[in-house]
Amino acid sequence: MAFDTSTSGTAGAAVGAVVGAAPGWLTAAADAVSAGISDQAITQAKQAAEGLKNAAASGQVRITPEGFDILINALNQCDRHIAQLTDNVGRVAQAPELGSSAYAKTVAAHVQKGGTGGGQSADAVVEQLRTVFDEVRQALNKAKQAYEDNEHATVRKLK
Repeated sequence: MAFDTSTSGTAGAAVGAVVGAAPGWLTAAADAVSAGISDQAITQAKQAAEGLKNAAASGQVRITPEGFDILINALNQCDRHIAQLTDNVGRVAQAPELGSSAYAKTVAAHVQKGGTGGGQSADAVVEQLRTVFDEVRQALNKAKQAYEDNEHATVRKLK
């Protein structure tokens, strides 16, 4: 996987920081999942994705087609996992049948609330992860376009 960081000066430093963040979004997302998806882990993943997206939008990050393909394949795998999580959340969102007592109904409602119903619910967290992956995909597309634009400009200069 190759990131073009041939920019110099302060822009070069920014590129170096953002290129370092490219694996950061993936690490942050993985940490979010393995940590039980805490607010802090989700926030870190969002910030890393947003930083990459902003840097790519400003042309500070470029990615080769080969690097792009590798990362897009990783994102496609993430999308498949998100689809599986969405299916699983659908099951959790249904109140379990625990009986007809008041206590059983209270517990069932609590379990169901964990699946849906608020910022900490499973469906909300899955949606936040989906948003992170979508932002990274947009950033990678912009970085690939920046690389291609740079390559075309170089070819024009050589003619």
